[in-house]
Amino acid sequence: MTLEEIFYDLDRQYGGRFCWRMLPFTDRSFVEELKREIGENHPLWGKQLWAAAKSDTGDRVLYLTEEGDYYIFHLTYSEHNQEGFPVCQRFPGIEEVKEALEQETLKER
Repeated sequence: MTLEEIFYDLDRQYGGRFCWRMLPFTDRSFVEELKREIGENHPLWGKQLWAAAKSDTGDRVLYLTEEGDYYIFHLTYSEHNQEGFPVCQRFPGIEEVKEALEQETLKER
């Protein structure tokens, strides 16, 4: 299953309650923002990243790494974050991403 298929299915199933929208991989603005926020000491620093999707209801962005891992970061839009920020959640595969997005959508009823 592809990310596009997951988003299509969740949007079809939940309609307006599903609040995520895919981003074009050519849009590097969210990648640059993440790099400003995580800094050089973060494990993802220097890795190839793509911003895949953004939540319409907050500052959360779904990123894909060159290793095939997915991360959802809650961006702070600040260069000088306290330790532990920006908050992120790692997903080892696309099925875990689908489950998390669906659970999030169900909670927001």
